[in-house]
Amino acid sequence: MILVGILLGYEVAHLTLLQDSEGWASLAWMESVPEDGPSASAAPEDVGQFSKVLSFEGEASNPWADYITLASLALTVVSAWILWAREKPTLRADRWRVVFAVGLASFLGITSLALSGVIAEPEEITPEAWNEVVDKLQVGDVIAYRKEKWSARRELFAKGKLTVIGYRLFKYGHLAIVVEDPDSPGRKVLFTSQSAKGVNLDEDADSLQTHNWDAYRLDKWDRVDLGRIREGILRCKEKSGNFFGYDFTGMFALWNEDLKPDHAKDFGTEYICSTCVVTLLYFGGFESDSTPRRELDLITPYQVVRAKGRFVKPPTLLGEE
Repeated sequence: MILVGILLGYEVAHLTLLQDSEGWASLAWMESVPEDGPSASAAPEDVGQFSKVLSFEGEASNPWADYITLASLALTVVSAWILWAREKPTLRADRWRVVFAVGLASFLGITSLALSGVIAEPEEITPEAWNEVVDKLQVGDVIAYRKEKWSARRELFAKGKLTVIGYRLFKYGHLAIVVEDPDSPGRKVLFTSQSAKGVNLDEDADSLQTHNWDAYRLDKWDRVDLGRIREGILRCKEKSGNFFGYDFTGMFALWNEDLKPDHAKDFGTEYICSTCVVTLLYFGGFESDSTPRRELDLITPYQVVRAKGRFVKPPTLLGEE
């Protein structure tokens, strides 16, 4: 009863008070950024940071499903405790059995409907309106993905996608950076890393239409070396863009690859979404405060976009004059 009460209390508080709070998540304490990172010793003109420039809701959210689920679960647990767990004889046991049956049936019914996706239709947007959204995105914008909770549960329990757990533990569950397609100049694609794919450019900006996300923009982007960004994309994708290129040790906070390559040959073979973004930015000339790790070796999407950093002049690419 105590455990269920704590879980119900957390969900109710999250629904009513904390869902829009910056940094609120189950493991928010792990998403802090070191105060003595690279920016602490940099000149003010060399310090850079991200700011949120755009938000988009591509997944429908139905709070009534949450309220009904929580209420029916509470009825089920309380009536079960009254009927079978406490030592005191139960008065009007027949009525409590009805309450238990109604609560259990409601809980199973609404949960099944929510997990099936029946009660959550995708948000509709006209092609013209969507084009306006895409036009606002710029190369270098970092996309931090959010996920409607029933969508995350559906992918976890119905499809077995363990990587969506991060959406319920942290503020953001996935990260990507908008870059120019090396093979198609002018086309905006997303540089990221995914399970069973590793680093990839498989999705373009239009794929964002079915997701919830916030776009963060790094100030002084003109100080980033776009030539090195392009080279970093090619080399990182070449070395880690395969089935085994996803960094599961980094995902479980064990250790990460070298996140500060000075030359193309220094790129590692395994990255998670957040480490591939900070590594690419470092290669282009921006060193994030999120990269010096202590204790649990985990870099989350929220750490990347909330951290300051410093701009540095990267070394000349090998082979250049």
